[in-house]
Amino acid sequence: MVLVLLLAVGLQVSAKAFTQPLTITLQDASLDKVFHEIKKQSGYLFIYSNKQLENTSTVSISVKNATLEHVLDLCFRQQPVTYKIVENTIVVIPRNNKNFQVTTEVATPPIEITGSVSSDAGAPLHGVSIMLKGTTIGTTSDASGKFTITIPENGTLVFTYTGYATKEVAASHNATITVKLELLESKLNEVVVIGYGTQKKKDVSGSIAVVSEKDFNKGVTQTAADLLQGKVAGLTVTTESGDVTAKPTIRLRGTSSLTGSSAPFVVIDGVPGMDMTSVAPQDIETISVLKDAAATAIYGSRSASGVILITTKKGRSGQQKIQFNNYIAVDKVANKPELLSADEWRKYTSANGMDVTGLDMGGNTDWFDEIMRTGISTNNNLSVSGGTDKGNYRASLNYLNRQGIMKDNSVKRFNALFSVNQKVLDGRINLSLTGGATQSDFSPTNGYNTVLAYTMLPVYNIKNEDGTWFEKYDWEQGNPVHNIEENSNDNKTSQLYGNGNIKVKLFEGFTAGVNLFKQRMTQDGARYNSITSQAGRNDRGYAYRENNVWDKNLMEITGEYDRSIKDHDFKLLGGYSYEENYAQFVRAANRGFITDQFEYNNLTAGENLFPGDVGSNKELSKLISFFGRLNYSYNGKYTMSATIRRDGSSKFGKNNKWGLFPSASAAWTISEEAFLSSSTVVDELKLRIGYGKVGNQEGIGPYNSIALYGRGDEYYDNGMWRNTYRYVQNNNPDLKWEETATSNIGIDYSLFAGRVSGAMDFYVKKTTDLLYVYNVPVPPNLFPTTLANVGDMTNSGFEFLINTENIRNKNFRWTSTLNFATNKNVVNSLSNDMYQTESIKTGSINLRGSGNLTSHIIEEGKEVGTFYGWKSAGLDEDGKFVFVDQNKDGEINSLDYTYIGNAMPRFTYSIYNSLTYKKFNLSIFFRGVYGNDVLNNPRLQYANVKWLPGSNVMKDALTNGVNDDPKFSSFYIEKGSFLRLDNASLSYQLIDKKEKGISGLRLYVTAQNLFVITSFNGMDPEVNMSGLAPGVLENVFVPKPRTFSFGIDMNF
Repeated sequence: MVLVLLLAVGLQVSAKAFTQPLTITLQDASLDKVFHEIKKQSGYLFIYSNKQLENTSTVSISVKNATLEHVLDLCFRQQPVTYKIVENTIVVIPRNNKNFQVTTEVATPPIEITGSVSSDAGAPLHGVSIMLKGTTIGTTSDASGKFTITIPENGTLVFTYTGYATKEVAASHNATITVKLELLESKLNEVVVIGYGTQKKKDVSGSIAVVSEKDFNKGVTQTAADLLQGKVAGLTVTTESGDVTAKPTIRLRGTSSLTGSSAPFVVIDGVPGMDMTSVAPQDIETISVLKDAAATAIYGSRSASGVILITTKKGRSGQQKIQFNNYIAVDKVANKPELLSADEWRKYTSANGMDVTGLDMGGNTDWFDEIMRTGISTNNNLSVSGGTDKGNYRASLNYLNRQGIMKDNSVKRFNALFSVNQKVLDGRINLSLTGGATQSDFSPTNGYNTVLAYTMLPVYNIKNEDGTWFEKYDWEQGNPVHNIEENSNDNKTSQLYGNGNIKVKLFEGFTAGVNLFKQRMTQDGARYNSITSQAGRNDRGYAYRENNVWDKNLMEITGEYDRSIKDHDFKLLGGYSYEENYAQFVRAANRGFITDQFEYNNLTAGENLFPGDVGSNKELSKLISFFGRLNYSYNGKYTMSATIRRDGSSKFGKNNKWGLFPSASAAWTISEEAFLSSSTVVDELKLRIGYGKVGNQEGIGPYNSIALYGRGDEYYDNGMWRNTYRYVQNNNPDLKWEETATSNIGIDYSLFAGRVSGAMDFYVKKTTDLLYVYNVPVPPNLFPTTLANVGDMTNSGFEFLINTENIRNKNFRWTSTLNFATNKNVVNSLSNDMYQTESIKTGSINLRGSGNLTSHIIEEGKEVGTFYGWKSAGLDEDGKFVFVDQNKDGEINSLDYTYIGNAMPRFTYSIYNSLTYKKFNLSIFFRGVYGNDVLNNPRLQYANVKWLPGSNVMKDALTNGVNDDPKFSSFYIEKGSFLRLDNASLSYQLIDKKEKGISGLRLYVTAQNLFVITSFNGMDPEVNMSGLAPGVLENVFVPKPRTFSFGIDMNF
């Protein structure tokens, strides 16, 4: 069949006028592949049928700056077909058709089709795949749903989009097409990532929240935790510091351990136990948060605190893309302590007749201003992706360079990630290869500089008149600028990993898979404190070096069987996992240097080496697991799931080497029943219920269950000092994981044609066999403490999520999301017959003149985070503290301590609004907590006139009436509730269809941490919530920044 083109009358056909030089190197390539490369470089359109190329041979070609005619002649040499060129179109024709001519009577030119794609509700759909049926010609819709495609006559366009029914539309000459895609049965048919696989959302019976890229937090983000903050009901991500190297605290449904980690277990692209810094936020496509034991039990002894599944972006069939993202950000301190200025200090000391002899150096120094700066950050991300129906690929590079607001604080991080997926043997074998590399250089800030900035007088100068550093040697005093300029804390980390996966369809419904993973991470740390600086003067210079290596090897074998029998759907998963984790480190330090020239690069130059300055260690732990899951669905209405995992860990005691972790859940899609099927209000309504037991082994080190010896004292023998070894750890053969049993009941709903949707969950988590270090008698024990499983605690709560589409029309759309969560924590017991304690006093407050005090108590019947101290009754007429005499004995002492506050909030919430008008989008995100208490430690330490004149104080000291030594009490416990405008972003889609090689161009500006509404008197009510003493605003505290970023997204 001869293909011809219809041209305008008088058009001259020519194959000579080529101006675009081509450079192509291909080996044994099909003509189709060569055509694709020519089209990419020249812009010429090819018209041919697949049948025409059936008998053609492959081509090997290598040309540089060649003409189009020359390249075509090489390609068609000795082929059964040849070509004709008409304007910018190349037509493939049979070689034996010597009389081929272009006529105005039977030929037609290529036609350009424009149009738009929207949902059945009228909302524009971005990223819809539009392909010419039977060819590789295609495009995608832009952010406004619009598209343009050039095709031959009589073509059929195929429109595909995730979650919507595929639609075919016949194209006509110079047509403008308006296409509406219909939702599949519902959003519940969307596929979500679960442990070791995927599942349709309608079949999920556990509690799972999914956050996709469009809902991620905007602006400056360093890890997946930043993307999730405030987005999932029950998941709290607390950023307590402005240090850009600090990791946030992540808690899901409360604290569930006294010793181990309460952070969720992280799985990235199916690999368990990876660090969130392994991938750049720009490479993440979706994040699934598994909340209850029914969803997490497949991960066994590491999933008691929940699981976060991170899925990175992959290439897509028919979509070859180059994407570039860049932003520049400015960080400015949002709030800093209000201290006396030089003039205010002079005025107060003069008015109160204070002796300031030798103190006033004539300075006017704001010490916080001197150690802080405006931080400048940049981020660049470049990715290349593409694919066919047989495979896909994606590769990306990301570089982050971020300055903290403290002058000694910064991080530089480089991430590289690639993935390749290929199907062979007609799709029976699926091969996947993923590799990643991360390299970071970072410098944590010296937090003690903030203490010095509190106390150093504003009348001091930074340097003396002779140019030397001004220094003070009193308690909590020293020059923080000197520390920053001459001291260093430099760290370098590198991470390299590879993951290979093969899945083979052995017979209908059954797929076997093997996954191999290897990772190595190294960290080099180096610190130096100069001889005369506050940090190094006691040691006469201090240098430290350390090197850490972590290796992870993983092998997993799985088999999955999927079968449907009429209305019954079964899916059975079975697997085996073997994991090794190695860790080793070496460290060395020295002090007593005579020069700062070497810094940390010549430890032997120091003259005061202590016995504990050199150390090394090596650890190995193994985890062997067997796991299985059965999913069953009947008629799309009733779903059941059961999982089981058996973990054997080298960490556990010899009497408890293996643990069993089962779960079961069920769901009833009520909206599928006859009495609701015709409802015009209820689209989807599903009831879920689940129960399971999971574990937490993070509080157990590789050798905590066995007796250990360590270095003891020295003794003198035959002219030499020799080491002794002593017992440093008791044997505990019964040591095992903490076990958490979770009951969960939930509802998923969608109303009014998807205008309102969301979920509700109620849960009860009971953790038993809590790990803690208990005091034990000696003898019979050989060491006075033992790590043992003893206590239990309960967390219970309610979670609510609602999404609404408030307004939607052709030009404007407004959507909102509200999530709300409560959690109540109670410690039920701390003792058993063997290990006993009435309570655990914890938290450390170092007060001038009072030594170290505790701030919290762990006690049966109370929650973790309970403040414990004197209850304040105010101040007397002399400014002295008045405390409540709890035991009525006429004395105030530690026997009068009582419960004075709770660090855990009563509930958390967030409010998100997105408004889109034509090419503009505005998103606003509020996040808050309510009902928590915070200890204002800086106010306790520095809002006191007793430290004047030799130490600076907060302005509050002049008005709070305190004229007494600092005393920890409820006087300094404040309400910590807050509402923060966490994120506001405005974007404009400058280009939404292909122009000059650019298929998309978006500009945006984002502001983070714009303001906080709170009654708290400190710098920020969002404080550290980790450990057993949460809710304290420390005096060693880096203020949070207010961040403004400006960025560009480009697609090619």
